[in-house]
Amino acid sequence: MNSYARVMGLFEGRRPDRPPVVPMVREWCSLQAGFDLTDELESVERHVYAQSYCVSQFDYDCVWDMFACHSESEAMGSVLKISRGHPPSVAIPAVQDYQRDLPTLKLFDPYQNSRLGTILEGMRRLKKRFDREIPVIGYIQAPFRHVSMLRGSENAMRDLYKNPEPLRELCEIALSSLIVYAVAVINTGVDILFISDPSSSGDAISKKHWEQWGKPLTTRLVKLVKRTGIKTIMHVCGNNSDRLESLAETGVDGLSLDEAVDFERARKLLGPHYCLMGNVSTSLLALGRPEDVAAATREVIEKAGRDGPLMVSGGCIVPAPCPPENMRAMVEAAKMCKI
Repeated sequence: MNSYARVMGLFEGRRPDRPPVVPMVREWCSLQAGFDLTDELESVERHVYAQSYCVSQFDYDCVWDMFACHSESEAMGSVLKISRGHPPSVAIPAVQDYQRDLPTLKLFDPYQNSRLGTILEGMRRLKKRFDREIPVIGYIQAPFRHVSMLRGSENAMRDLYKNPEPLRELCEIALSSLIVYAVAVINTGVDILFISDPSSSGDAISKKHWEQWGKPLTTRLVKLVKRTGIKTIMHVCGNNSDRLESLAETGVDGLSLDEAVDFERARKLLGPHYCLMGNVSTSLLALGRPEDVAAATREVIEKAGRDGPLMVSGGCIVPAPCPPENMRAMVEAAKMCKI
């Protein structure tokens, strides 16, 4: 059974030979390949090489696009801070004043935007290289995450209480732009659409606000993109124990969850047919011993992989300092677990 069959079969209810390992690897791959993440932002060749090199060296079960770099928000006017040794972050949000900035906010053409065009080309090349051998994962922000990067996280949270009407208009514009970008991502041929929404985490907003704001937007997005047949996973950082069922109700095929969530409880709540992804501690991956990483991997599998589909992964993006031997420990522990 190859990686493609091992991962994609989970969505069809097929039992794999072992739990697939699907780590969220970005700057970690850059470092292993001898690059800085910023080198890949400008080079399709370097990105494809870094992803290809690491999947061949460490034998896990996926490759990724250049994900979680706020590129959709940059394409709509947010200014990113890009510096060596650090992932991109939003330095200046596009919408600082609703009255001034909202009327001029424009949708982007992903094929004409340089950054998005580079990312899309990377997906196409990865798909051509690994078609039906290793699944290719493409990324988009969830709508409320996009809003937070266009408005600024603190401003968006404040607007929930003090300025909901223009915030609602911004949400609609953000959703429209992500539909456009999602179609472009899907058209590259990726196998899984990965939707990230840390702004709707239990560590960021209440369950009530998630269900009033983030959930309806993400549900509309997922309903549309799934008409293409794409499989979807949503990642939400932090402790989301109070909203697991609500997150699944968006229609995504699986949830990627942080180590703050008890996977045994998540499996019981979401049932034996729902796909979970996670949730080995990223701190342990970065700072722990290989034997402890292996033990944590086995624990996750025991909690959620015996009685339902599981993709073993870190609870979030694998930190750049994660030693290679810790990645190998996670992969080898999963290989030893027969389910």
